[in-house]
Amino acid sequence: MHNETAFSQVQPHTPAPLPLDLFRRGFEYLRDRWPLGHTLPVQDNFLQTAAGQSKAPPWHIEAIVRRNWRRHVSIPCGWIARHLPRQAAIFEPGCGSGANLLWLASRGFTHLNGSDIDETVLEFSDRLQTHLGHSLNIWQDNALAPSRLPKNQGAILSVNWLYHLPGASQDSFFDIYKGCLSPEGVFVFDAVSHKYNTVANNQYHTDDWGMPEDQRRPSEYTFRLSHQDVADLARRHGFSVLRQTMTHSRPQRCVYMLGRARQN
Repeated sequence: MHNETAFSQVQPHTPAPLPLDLFRRGFEYLRDRWPLGHTLPVQDNFLQTAAGQSKAPPWHIEAIVRRNWRRHVSIPCGWIARHLPRQAAIFEPGCGSGANLLWLASRGFTHLNGSDIDETVLEFSDRLQTHLGHSLNIWQDNALAPSRLPKNQGAILSVNWLYHLPGASQDSFFDIYKGCLSPEGVFVFDAVSHKYNTVANNQYHTDDWGMPEDQRRPSEYTFRLSHQDVADLARRHGFSVLRQTMTHSRPQRCVYMLGRARQN
């Protein structure tokens, strides 16, 4: 029997919207990995001279020369450039030569802060700043036990150092630095994926894999995290994961952006 009342309550069919969110995610994924736009305009001979005069470790030169291909470094910086206002203050503990901050300066950021424990690298950074015409606010400090912490930062940037230090942890890092952030501030960082735990010899330093086992050093990757590990740590400290992606590298790393969790 025809039921006009029931029929009138049936909603007309509407086409499903285009998967714009999926498209945007795909576009962001490709843009993160497109190896362009992350170099610093510095010639090799200047880098060699400046590093030699300051006695900075040579791997800082390689980090600058190969910056385009170091996706675990360039992706976090790209996120900051795309999603934070240019007036936001950025703090990078363990900033090394300041290459990441100098790249952000080239994108229009002006409130750029950093710290590093190595005075030779800080001297190298001074030479880079003068050469590139940018000024950073960088000081010497132990990033694991800092004596100076800036306030009201729009982002805390941490890449390619924390998981190399024995005794360091992402948990303690959040505990130390979360008070530096503004209410809308974010953590942006990379972490070695837990998937590295399945790689043969992952417990040993990669430079020693060809040596007898009793002569090998412990791995230079002191801790590894899964997406769930990071989500749990974020929640413990009052944050939530805003963005995450993985890099196809050896070892595989993941990049995260965390913001303060919204109160219901």
